Parts: sequence; C-alpha cells; structure tokens
Amino acid sequence: MSEKKGSILPSLELLIIAAFFIGFAFWAINKCTATRAKYIDRTEREHIRNLEDSLGRAIEDVQRDTPKVAPVQAPSTAPALSKLYVSIEGLKVRKSPRRDAEILESLVLFEEVFFLNEVTDSTSTVNLGKQTVSEPWVKIQTRKGRSGWVFGAGVHYYRRKHPGAD
Repeated sequence: MSEKKGSILPSLELLIIAAFFIGFAFWAINKCTATRAKYIDRTEREHIRNLEDSLGRAIEDVQRDTPKVAPVQAPSTAPALSKLYVSIEGLKVRKSPRRDAEILESLVLFEEVFFLNEVTDSTSTVNLGKQTVSEPWVKIQTRKGRSGWVFGAGVHYYRRKHPGAD
C-alpha cells in the first residue's frame, strides 16, 4: 500500500505544477496583449502627431511661398448691389424723385441697373397706359455709372415687362 501512496504524490505534484504553469501562461499572455495594445495606441498617436506636424509645416511653406495678391474691387460701373431690370420701355432716369425733375437718361426694356438701397417714403401715381399705379421712387445706377431716380413700377427683380405698360 505504501507504494500506491507514493505514486499518487508525484502525480499530484505534477498536477499542481501544471495548473500553476497554465495559470502563469494565461497571466503572461493577458499582460503581453495589454502592453501590446498600449504600445500600438502610443505608436498610432505619435504617427498622427507626426503627420499633423508635417501637414502644418507644408501649409506654412505654401503660405510663405504664395505671392500676396491685393483683393480685387468690383469696377465702379458694376458695384456689388442688387440687380434690377427695366420693366417699362423708355423708362426715364431723373435727377431727383419727381416727374418734373431733369431727365438724365432714358432706359430700354430689360436693361440691367443696380439698386442703390434708397426708396422714397411717399408714392407717386402714374398712368402707364393700361393701368394707373402708385409706387415710390427708387434710386438706381445704370451700367454707364450714372445714378438717378426711376419710378418704382419701372424696375423689377426679374426680366419681365410691366403688365400695365403700353
């Protein structure tokens, strides 16, 4: 019987040693995997930082090497104002917003003009032939650069003929 007990003890020792070794192997693999993930994250962050630095230097180089250009201003004949179109053939551009004011120019149908952001507070009533309309006067600038006042019904935001005009 003593021989049988002696043979169980070495098997038990081997089993304990194997369990310890397997436990150690799992612990080591887990630790290495975590360390590897940290290393990969750090390496990727460094790589991204290097790319950002390179890109920043490239942008600085381009900005430094690009010649400086003065901003271009729109010509005075075409300011950056709202476009209007003449909707009455022969519309008169006047020096002031009155029917008896001096005529500066006569405009053709669909001619492009620019709204100078001024409108009279009062309205005037004008017979256009088919219709009598009451509109304010509008300050405009022609393509030739001449500023003046036109009857409000004579201009529109779209190219269209006024329905009440002859």
